Amino acid sequence: MDQLDLHHLRAVVTLAEELNFGRAAARLHMSQPPLSRIIGEVERAVGARLFERTTRRVTLTAVGEAFVVEARAVLARAALAMESVRAAVRRQAGKVSIGYTWFAFQSVLPQLLGRLRERDHDVSVDLVELGSEALAEALACGHVDLGFAGEPIELAGFESVLLHEVPLHVTLNAGHPLATGDRMGFDALAGETLILHPRHEHPRFYDRLLDACQDAGFTPKVYHREARQNCAALVATGQGVLLTPAGSSPVIPTGLCCLPLEGAPAVFRAEVWGVLPVGSDSQRLQALREIVLTGHGS
Repeated sequence: MDQLDLHHLRAVVTLAEELNFGRAAARLHMSQPPLSRIIGEVERAVGARLFERTTRRVTLTAVGEAFVVEARAVLARAALAMESVRAAVRRQAGKVSIGYTWFAFQSVLPQLLGRLRERDHDVSVDLVELGSEALAEALACGHVDLGFAGEPIELAGFESVLLHEVPLHVTLNAGHPLATGDRMGFDALAGETLILHPRHEHPRFYDRLLDACQDAGFTPKVYHREARQNCAALVATGQGVLLTPAGSSPVIPTGLCCLPLEGAPAVFRAEVWGVLPVGSDSQRLQALREIVLTGHGS
C-alpha cells in the first residue's frame, strides 16, 4: 500500500463516480491506457479487484466500495491540510480573505473595508462572493478567513453577529396591475410567483419567508432561479416578482418598479451577519474583528 499516492486514489474515485473509463480519463486529463494502468497498480497493491469490467459496463466490487470510502476520506483530509497551509501562508503574507453575500457588499462591507485600510494601508484583501452554504464550507476549510452572510453560521471557532437589517420590498414588472400604486399589500403575494434562490443557498432566509406566508394563510408559488440567471431579467420577462432589500439599489432598471410591502411581518427582512473568527493569532483579523464589532456597537 505504500506504493500508492493521491494520484492513484483520485483515479479510483473518479472511475467509481463515472463507471466509464473514457469519461473518467477525460476528467483526469489523460487517455484510457494510463488510467487502466493506474487502476491495475492499485488493485495489485490492494490484492483484490476494485472494479468488474465487461465490454458494456464497469461496476464496483464490494472491496472497491470500501476502498472508495477510505480514498475519499484521505483526499478530503489532504485538501483540508493544503487549504490550512495556504491560509497560514496568506496570513503570514498579511492577506485577508473575505467571503460575502451580495447584500453584504451592497450594505456594510465597503465601509468596513475602508476603515480597515485607514488603519492598515498595506493590507491586501481577497473578496469572494458566495451563498451562505458555500460560505460556511469555505470558512470551515480555511478558504476564507471571515465572512459576511445573509444568516448566522454555526461553526466552531467563529461567532455570528447581526450587523444590518432592512425590510424587504417587492420588485415588479412596470406593466403589472399592482405597479400603479405606491405600495403593495402583503396579502397580494398570495397571487404572485416569488423568484428565490434555491433553499440550500440561504436556508434560514428561505424558510423564514415561506413560514411567514403560510402563517398569513397562503403558500406562494416559487420560481427557483439558477446561479447565472439575472433576477431583474426574470421579473421583466414575467417569471415572477422579486423580494429585494429596501434601499439596496438606488437605480431601478427600466421597465421595473419597487414597492414597499404594507402589512408584511417583521421577519420579512434582509440581514447581514458577520461571521468572525474567535481567538485568531492574526493581528489583521483581530483588527478587522474589532472594526466590525465597534461599527456594530458591541
